[in-house]
Amino acid sequence: MKKILLMSVVSVATILNAQAIPGVNSKAGAMVVPEGKVVAGIKHIYLKRDSMFNGTDEVKNREQLDATANVTLLGLRYGVAKNADIAVMIPYKQIKATAKLGPNEVAIDNSGIGDIVVMGKYVVMPMATYGYQLSIGAGVKLPTGSTDSGFKKAPPFAIGINTPMPTQMGTGTAEYKLSLGFSQMLDPTWRVDAHTMYTNRPKAEHDYDFGDELTLDLSTTKALTDNINIGIEYNFKYNTKTDMGSDTNPQLRKMLPFKAFSGSAGYITPQLEYLPFGKPKIHVGVGVSILAHYNLKEYQPLEKSRVVARVGYLF
Repeated sequence: MKKILLMSVVSVATILNAQAIPGVNSKAGAMVVPEGKVVAGIKHIYLKRDSMFNGTDEVKNREQLDATANVTLLGLRYGVAKNADIAVMIPYKQIKATAKLGPNEVAIDNSGIGDIVVMGKYVVMPMATYGYQLSIGAGVKLPTGSTDSGFKKAPPFAIGINTPMPTQMGTGTAEYKLSLGFSQMLDPTWRVDAHTMYTNRPKAEHDYDFGDELTLDLSTTKALTDNINIGIEYNFKYNTKTDMGSDTNPQLRKMLPFKAFSGSAGYITPQLEYLPFGKPKIHVGVGVSILAHYNLKEYQPLEKSRVVARVGYLF
């Protein structure tokens, strides 16, 4: 009993004092916040979509789409028990896009609070016992984002035709999430994390189908000095094909460059983290996700790279 208690104390101390912290997209793998502790963080994602793809090919951007998105995520995680925590993520989105559809130019400029996500995580195989950690999680995305402010259903020449576009701040319906996480500390300066999540997405407001989603994040980070971490991640996502059925005009939809992601894409994300005080209490990081492979289910835009920056604080 004393040995198990000592191992648990050492494990928690290692997690709190380890210089190698989780990668910027890793969702902390299987790690949970120690009981009674709070972690707060802000992550900002910038991406630009001015290239079009279909299947495994980059194709001509025939509508001259030029879209940018800035998403800022405020995250709070609280250790509710020895092996469990709860997280809340609040997004603020800004979406801007222009495209030329025949003689008409369509401009979109939407911003606001998006759908808030609440997730719980529970450790089923603790590091103190197994030398690695395995967790399960579940959560829900709440329909808190606006679905009508500045939302455009169709370009000017198609008034009255129901052709929704995924530019609203929220989906207007709840989504449900299940996750599985893995973490291992090879030593206090080197870690490996893996996380996968499945999201079930019912059809959204305005008859829009965003498709169910499966994500996988694999990362490793290494502390080079007391203040500098480096890391690399592989980030993968797969979305089922959006099924618009009879809710939209198929010929018009085929022309529009504004579509929800469907298919698969993988990114490689090198990153750098700065720990000003040599401990993870405060950390500042930046990563660049570079498109490595893709296979899309229909003609649609996709970013070739995105920039991710975050600031974290352990209370």
